[in-house]
Amino acid sequence: MASSRRLLVLALPPLALLALVGLAAVGSDGTPGMPGPAAVVAAGRADGLHGLGPGPASLAKPATELTGTDGLPFDLRERTADARVTLLYFGYTNCPDLCPATMADLANALRMLAPAVRERVQVVFVSVDPARDTSAVLAEWLRQFSPSFLGAVGPFESVAATARALGAVVERPDLYPDRSVRAGSASRQLASPVYTFDTQDRLRLRYPPGTQVTDYIHDLEVLVNEEPPG
Repeated sequence: MASSRRLLVLALPPLALLALVGLAAVGSDGTPGMPGPAAVVAAGRADGLHGLGPGPASLAKPATELTGTDGLPFDLRERTADARVTLLYFGYTNCPDLCPATMADLANALRMLAPAVRERVQVVFVSVDPARDTSAVLAEWLRQFSPSFLGAVGPFESVAATARALGAVVERPDLYPDRSVRAGSASRQLASPVYTFDTQDRLRLRYPPGTQVTDYIHDLEVLVNEEPPG
């Protein structure tokens, strides 16, 4: 629906192709504005992984100056410094569709992994809506999906700095009431990919909205079991 409120995260990878497939884009009437992202992911890559590559640049897991849902300072590197695969998502609790759908897909993927793999995967949700998403609000929202999910909140400038470190630009939900932006002659609604870091804290993959749960499962098993570089 044209009135749906969706998260604006404009990913800016180096290649134009990645800029297209790294975002979910639908017309203002809800119809696809480009080939479905799930179909792109399912095509696979030369290395056998199903997610989209981060581009030619090698990006490290960014440091953050945020607050966790436990009320303590939240630095992404420190909180996930135990050789886990980290899945990072920018969203907000009042998001009506894409944010909860993505969290539900990740929770389902984790439940279907072997316990030894699951315990080495960490999902982190960073809110872009500091006006409404307090630590307590975000903690309660995330518990709907999995008690293992970590959440972080903070000044919008700090969240935007984290996004910029990954080549993305985030906008506060209250800036665009109809959640759409003008792209050429068509109104498109854009949403955050899931940024995936391997056990060496390198950005390895991006998953656009609509990624199949089976694609997450496949790639997480591979990333968790990779041998560290010698």
